[in-house]
This record gives sequence, C-alpha cells and structure tokens, in this order.
Amino acid sequence: MATKTTKRKGETSTTVSVGIRIDPKIKFALDMMGRMQKRSLTAVIEWAISNAITQQDWAHEEPFSEVIDKVWSTDESTRFVMMAFFMPQALTYDELRIWETIKATGFFWKTYPDGTWQVAEDMIDVGWVRSGWSAILEHVERHKHSPTIVPIPDTDLAPF
Repeated sequence: MATKTTKRKGETSTTVSVGIRIDPKIKFALDMMGRMQKRSLTAVIEWAISNAITQQDWAHEEPFSEVIDKVWSTDESTRFVMMAFFMPQALTYDELRIWETIKATGFFWKTYPDGTWQVAEDMIDVGWVRSGWSAILEHVERHKHSPTIVPIPDTDLAPF
C-alpha cells in the first residue's frame, strides 16, 4: 500500500494509492455514475465502497462499520490489538501467532497481585505493545517454526 507524500517534508497524505483490476463493463458503469453524480472516478469508488461497508452483514449485533471505527487507528500495533479483540476471525495465521505471543507474555498485561493476568480489552497495556511492536514482530519471526507459542522474556522487552 503506497502512501502519498505531500510537498512539505515529512507529511503524508490522508489517502493511499491502490491498484485494482476490474471488468471493463464495471469501469464503464463507474464512469457513468461519476458523470451522473458529478464526481470523479475515485470519489465514486470511495462512495461505493463506503456503502458496501455499511451494508456488510457479518452476524454480529454491532454494525460492521461501527466495529471498523473501533478497530481503526493510524498506529499499526493499536489497530492490530483492536482487531484481535473485535474481529479475531479476520486474523491471518501469522497474525494469530503474533496475538498468541502477546497473550502469552505477561509484560503486556495488567497483572493481578498473584502475577496472573486476564486477556481482556481493559487489561492490556496498548502502550507497552506499541513500544515493543518491533521486538514482538522480530520475536515471532525468530520463533515461527516452533510448534508452540514462545512468550517473550521481559528482559527482551525492557528497555526497548
């Protein structure tokens, strides 16, 4: 996914560029919709996708679009944690390995006096996950062939 860079150094655009292949008839229809709505092709595609998101059926009480609003963050690690809590069925195998590693590592969780923790949205310290995100990804990659999840030792996380 490419991110546009503006003329000012260090700033990024709020949009991303996506290359897609579509049927010529669909492209024609989108062009005609753009003419009818007085919108650009990009605006018509965004409008159509936004409508599809609001209509997405996914067998949960909360509408899909509201869950997307909960999950979305510009920070990759925060977005990942929210996706793991609110859309776990969307995680890939590799993402599941990352999530299982986070769940098995006490460092990321608020602990009870006896040292145990509970995997719950209000018990995770997203700031610690964010700070250790690179270390988490490296650890999971290093142990990807292990048949079991390998928790990250505290010594590998502090200080990052």
